[in-house]
Amino acid sequence: MLKIRLRRMGLRNRPAYRVVVIDSRKARDGEYLESVGHYDPRTKLLDLKTERIGHWVSKGAQTSDTVGRLLSRYARQQAPAAEAVNAGESVAAAPEPTEPVSTPEITTPTDAPKE
Repeated sequence: MLKIRLRRMGLRNRPAYRVVVIDSRKARDGEYLESVGHYDPRTKLLDLKTERIGHWVSKGAQTSDTVGRLLSRYARQQAPAAEAVNAGESVAAAPEPTEPVSTPEITTPTDAPKE
């Protein structure tokens, strides 16, 4: 049976994970079929290839509990951006351009012309 689960990478005490498709009988860090994303728990960076995950799930692969939670988190993160794009709004509204404000020139005694 195929599983979509995490494969530990990174240094000691600084973990990072790949989301991989692997045979369930293989070791956690064993040879995998395809890498479909990565996750860094320290920075909460999550990047998933949802099309490929959907492809493997349609072939019968099952997600681990942790990957299932990560998928739902990823979907929640992507939903507001997708809704804003569908509504025709920009995700980060740019401020309206303003005209430059001119400051009055101040003359100092050193700037005054000598007579």
